Amino acid sequence: MKRIVRMLVSRTSLILLLVLAQIVLFLVLIDYVSAIGDWSIVFYVISIIIVIYLIAKEENPYYKISWIIPILVFPLFGGLFYLFYRQRNLGSKVLKRHLNIYLNRYDYVHTYENKLKSKKSYYLDEQNWPAYEHTKTDFLPSGEIMFESMLKDIGEAKKYIFMEFFIISPGEMWDTLLALLQEKLAQGLDIKLIFDDFGSSTLPFWYEKKLRKMGFDVINFNPMKIHLNFAMNYRDHRKIVVIDGKIGYTGGINIGDEYINKISPFGHWLDAGIRIEGEAVWSLVISFLETYRFMSKKDIFYENYKGHKLEKTDGFVAPFTDTPLDKELTTKNMYLSMISSANTSIDITTPYLIIDNELNTSLKLAAKSGVKVRIIIPNIPDKRIVYMVTESYVPELVEAGCNVYRYEPGFIHSKMMIVDNNKAMIGTANLDFRSLYLHFENTVFLDGCQTIDEMTKFFNETIEKSICVTKTGKRNIIYRLIQIMLKGFATLM
Repeated sequence: MKRIVRMLVSRTSLILLLVLAQIVLFLVLIDYVSAIGDWSIVFYVISIIIVIYLIAKEENPYYKISWIIPILVFPLFGGLFYLFYRQRNLGSKVLKRHLNIYLNRYDYVHTYENKLKSKKSYYLDEQNWPAYEHTKTDFLPSGEIMFESMLKDIGEAKKYIFMEFFIISPGEMWDTLLALLQEKLAQGLDIKLIFDDFGSSTLPFWYEKKLRKMGFDVINFNPMKIHLNFAMNYRDHRKIVVIDGKIGYTGGINIGDEYINKISPFGHWLDAGIRIEGEAVWSLVISFLETYRFMSKKDIFYENYKGHKLEKTDGFVAPFTDTPLDKELTTKNMYLSMISSANTSIDITTPYLIIDNELNTSLKLAAKSGVKVRIIIPNIPDKRIVYMVTESYVPELVEAGCNVYRYEPGFIHSKMMIVDNNKAMIGTANLDFRSLYLHFENTVFLDGCQTIDEMTKFFNETIEKSICVTKTGKRNIIYRLIQIMLKGFATLM
């Protein structure tokens, strides 16, 4: 009950209510104006032109369908609503600043030679994300283990701490972490925090100001506005912790009590992360500072935060980020490259399975080509409507030969892909449209690391606790119709 009350009085609920009021007002005004003279004909013509434009536009077909259907169903205002809502609402100065920061990355990584020489590493290297050696990695098979490890390393920090999270929620996890950060702040450390405004909407109003008064350097990413704005979709879904440039963390874990199972709203919460030590931490430093520069509009000298490299090498490690402000679908392309290169096995864990045509086709083709494809999704959903869409993809994947499992104890939130037991990706990106098209994400690509053995062990142990979907089952006609309608709007979920 308390959870529902907090949700209803949160900033998110208030802003969504105001946005809904704007939509209603927009529709009422269009209906009123259409009754004057021949304006209704003009609105219909606009809708037809928009549909033709969408058909010709080079964009994901699912996005096109998500707009074409409602425009054709509501031609009076559908075209105008597209013009009003679909624009990015980002000025040329903002996009230029982002591009300059992106291009500036070359200056900090061009001295690293690409010794891996694989197609995946060449692709990342083209975007100035090197594949590093001289790095140690540790797989963290739960939020509890990752949090304990983070606290230990933060407690030993000497110079600075960077933290970037999609969600920071009030509770025991945040209280423990905040107390430790205040201790390090008193010791004179430089502590920079970035949190997403939408994801962290359960925090009190103007919480970033409170943190600044404590002495933290804080950025509230993409603050929510009370006006209708497509740019509100661009959320910072990254999870990055960097300590002294020597140690870095990422994975699925946010700052909230459910991530360490202090509360269990969706059964047992199973997550995973990775600890990086050595040369590859440099890319996590760059990732964080790029976001910091973009949001703060401040220049910053990256070299002040450079760490060190280890003599021992554990395979190749390539951390990278993805952004919706360019046309490069980095994470999706890496997933596709991983799937197409598989010879024997593809193992995937994802909380949401809402995939576009390319990913769907490539997974089914891999299974039909003799590759063992195993996918673990939750058994207890955190968002029922989104889960209905995830379920809608399962039958065709199973029929193509993919093995889909439900994590029986509850909700699996880890985001991993392991191919042939020697290459892997782990990070923040879900297999859904938001992560692959709209969110700022970060991921670590691993090649030949011992950590992959631990990830495979984790996957196999999770399979033992999961239910194999051998029969897709028959839902009633109403449920299936709802699924079909929701699938048509999957790009917005």
